[in-house]
Amino acid sequence: MPPFYLGLDLGGTNVKAGVTDDTGRLITKVSVPTGSKPSDLAPGLVIDRMIAAANQVIGTSGIARSDVAAMGILAPGQASLSKGVIIRSANLPLWKNVHLRAKVARGLNLPGVLENDANAAAYGEYWAGAGKNKKLDNLFMFTLGTGVGGGLVYEGRVVRGSSDFAAEIGHMIIVPGGEPCGCGQHGCLERYCSGRYAGERAVKRLAASPKIRRTSSLGKIFKEKGTFTAADITQHARAGDKFARESWEEACRYLALACINVCHFIDPQMIVLAGGMSLAGKFLLDSVLKHFDREWWKMTRPTTKISLARLGNDAGVIGAAGVAKDAFDRKALPQIGR
Repeated sequence: MPPFYLGLDLGGTNVKAGVTDDTGRLITKVSVPTGSKPSDLAPGLVIDRMIAAANQVIGTSGIARSDVAAMGILAPGQASLSKGVIIRSANLPLWKNVHLRAKVARGLNLPGVLENDANAAAYGEYWAGAGKNKKLDNLFMFTLGTGVGGGLVYEGRVVRGSSDFAAEIGHMIIVPGGEPCGCGQHGCLERYCSGRYAGERAVKRLAASPKIRRTSSLGKIFKEKGTFTAADITQHARAGDKFARESWEEACRYLALACINVCHFIDPQMIVLAGGMSLAGKFLLDSVLKHFDREWWKMTRPTTKISLARLGNDAGVIGAAGVAKDAFDRKALPQIGR
């Protein structure tokens, strides 16, 4: 019987666990709350829940525990992936220099690897999602949500960089001297095409213009609530509202420019669009492709395929299992407890 792999996805709200086969097919999964109050988020308590979720999902999978070859853990925040240590995490404020990989590995008696969330999700799409059966070597993924993240698989392996900081595409400066970003820079991509900031930019423009408030269907929402969201922009842009469509196209144009920059720098075979904004589906893809084609240089036609993510909320669990498989295949798994 081929080996199976365990994926653990640690989030601020839920811990997800899943078992996959060696093709990335998800056999079974569970989700349990990370904690119900701040005191529940102490490292030891959360790690106990992760171990319990892993034991539960293996127990319900119908697979012998001895057939599970390795585990992958993905976690948000600043980390030393090579050491398996979470240095700090905004979603888990009590966590500082937590040796997560070693503690979970000892608790499960299973070797494992630690990966950040965007890298793991990118590997999941490469292995079992948009890139499945495409004979790809190189894939880049944008995660488009509250912020903008990225993950790079190059020659079949996740690229982490010399300080585990590669593919932070959201903080590529795309407008020199532009709007201030929470990271301390100005003009970051995240400020122009993330769900949060694209919404904020549109709200500011509408608030400053009585004419737009009168003529845009978003004006009614603004009048009632004092604000609106990126989801509102998408909905009203689909319905034909001029201001909403302009705001939507602006965000898509910046995303398309980032895709072009990625192509020129990395030359991936595929770029995958994931995260909350990707739920707009073809509406997002068509807009990005339009601006991509318009802005692309004229010397050659692009060879990179831009696609929507396919794994949805399972991308993290599947990707975590996938990076575990990759380490297992390369005989690069750390010893249990290290």
